[in-house]
Amino acid sequence: MRPGANPRAFAPGGWRPLSSARQSGFTLLEMCLVLFIIALLGGAMMPGMKSAFVEQGLRKDAHQLSLMVKTAMLRSAEQKRVYVIDLTASSMSLHSLADATPTAANPAIASDSAPSLEATEFSQQLDSSNKLLAPDPKKLHAWVDMPDTTWTFTPGELCPAQRVRLTRGDAWIEMSFNALTGNVEDEEAYIP
Repeated sequence: MRPGANPRAFAPGGWRPLSSARQSGFTLLEMCLVLFIIALLGGAMMPGMKSAFVEQGLRKDAHQLSLMVKTAMLRSAEQKRVYVIDLTASSMSLHSLADATPTAANPAIASDSAPSLEATEFSQQLDSSNKLLAPDPKKLHAWVDMPDTTWTFTPGELCPAQRVRLTRGDAWIEMSFNALTGNVEDEEAYIP
């Protein structure tokens, strides 16, 4: 600094003496404002995040069911064995029937006695918030809790899978399966 110069003229950040120490940091008002903005953004994102988690949970179980149907169709055709999918409102499992080679007289049963289920190849408990529904036979466009249902996949036969609905609260996914391939043929969803 030159002799005789004003010490305030050269202070960075404003007109104050160079010798005064400025404390750095945020004021309480600035911190409250930032927290308020973060809270607003978080509140605006919450419904979208909740919807994404609901859809992810439904789609996971829907994918597992469609995978079971496709697996049962393929394995029954490849191995010439009967495969079974057992469904309840909260679970699904895939089995093969022991010593079940279809005959011309009865394609589902190979011997005089009914075949027994082998060990479960794949079993899935639905997500605790999800529920499996079946079409109500008494009312059009109505759904009821899935009764204990067995879909039997016999080699060379059409896919026995029907239309099902997976629900979680108000959200749902409906699927129907192609009779020839077992692929998901039609899917509708409602995720609020």
